[in-house]
Amino acid sequence: MFRNLLGSTAVLGALLVSICVPGALVSTVRAQALTPVTVRLAFNYNGHRSPYLLGKDKGFYAAEGLDVSVLEGKGVSSSMQLLASKQDTFAVIDPPSLMLGVAQGMPIRQVLQIYQVSPNALISWASAGIKKPADLVGKTVATLQGDTTTTMLYALLAKNGIDAQQVRIVASDGGTRTQTFLSKRAQAITGFTNDSYLGLKATADGPIAYFAYSDFGIDTMGDGIAANIETIRNNPKLVAGFVRATLRAYQYSLAHPEEAIASLAKVAPTINRAVEVEKLKATASLLESADTKAHGIGYSSKDKWASAQALMLQYGGLAKGVDDVSVYYTNDFLPK
Repeated sequence: MFRNLLGSTAVLGALLVSICVPGALVSTVRAQALTPVTVRLAFNYNGHRSPYLLGKDKGFYAAEGLDVSVLEGKGVSSSMQLLASKQDTFAVIDPPSLMLGVAQGMPIRQVLQIYQVSPNALISWASAGIKKPADLVGKTVATLQGDTTTTMLYALLAKNGIDAQQVRIVASDGGTRTQTFLSKRAQAITGFTNDSYLGLKATADGPIAYFAYSDFGIDTMGDGIAANIETIRNNPKLVAGFVRATLRAYQYSLAHPEEAIASLAKVAPTINRAVEVEKLKATASLLESADTKAHGIGYSSKDKWASAQALMLQYGGLAKGVDDVSVYYTNDFLPK
């Protein structure tokens, strides 16, 4: 494995040094043999993205010759920009956002499509009686700047024949968005079924409800892993190793959620572990589809990407699409 990444001379040198140095330095030598890479999350550390942290702790990435740094993000738009400029190696990006990025000239491509179903959701106070998009007319919705849930909210309204001007959409950062909702200055808030809804349910001072965007025609898949096209072209072994380790991390985390949340707690010690475990457990169903049963977890379906592009062209602000949607993704790095 290290031979492929670094060459036999470097490995031999590391082995010779390890024979000559005492214990404390051995780990340092081994660490130097790993290739440093980064993966940028969309926002903060959380339960449903804890598998990356567990994969690092369990040595799944190290087994592929990678020293992975799992970094928080400031919105998917920011994450894409960092990836496009090669400041990060990988980033968690959803298909709609990736399409918008590619249309802007960003040289990025999906190498692993983790969420087959989009977790985008509209969460509301149960007392507001919001059960469908039409119920948002005249209501205030707290949204997150630079987030796919906000972008796709406009698509949700458009597809369901609702003038966005009839809805008061307030965009802010994550902390402000949450406080706007919890203080009841907004009747609704955008989020994920496997994240925001569960977190708010545990902290809200009254009953809350939600509906998924996918229940009303907006299902464009969710979290995937993207890389810069130059990285894909020049270092396919690194990409393949990251994909394998990530799949291994997700499978292990879903089977051992408490262990994954223990890894999360190391970088986010103030979390409510029970809630974060619930978020991770709620993620399992998002990874599965008829396509993954046939081709394995992480598979990209050309039909799904084509459907997502059609929806984005009509409702999601994508000005120009591509003739062949396979330019957005590749399945080449999935385990055979």
